[in-house]
Amino acid sequence: MSEVTLYTRRDCGLCDEAADELAALRHELGFALRTIDIDTDDELRERFNDVVPVVAVGERVVAQAPIAPGSLREAVAAAIG
Repeated sequence: MSEVTLYTRRDCGLCDEAADELAALRHELGFALRTIDIDTDDELRERFNDVVPVVAVGERVVAQAPIAPGSLREAVAAAIG
């Protein structure tokens, strides 16, 4: 089973939207979902500070803000094959 990681932060409306969309897609596309708050890690905060939410499949970033409606499904589906 593929693992999808959502890099997020507190009080981020776009992050909440991405989390909701990924939760809905999780069962349809068959992946495990992990959420990481970038503000708990200096390296992640430096890397993703201006582009959260960020969605990765394995180590590969497949989407980052701004995420167009509907594009997240396509990006994740293509990455997990």
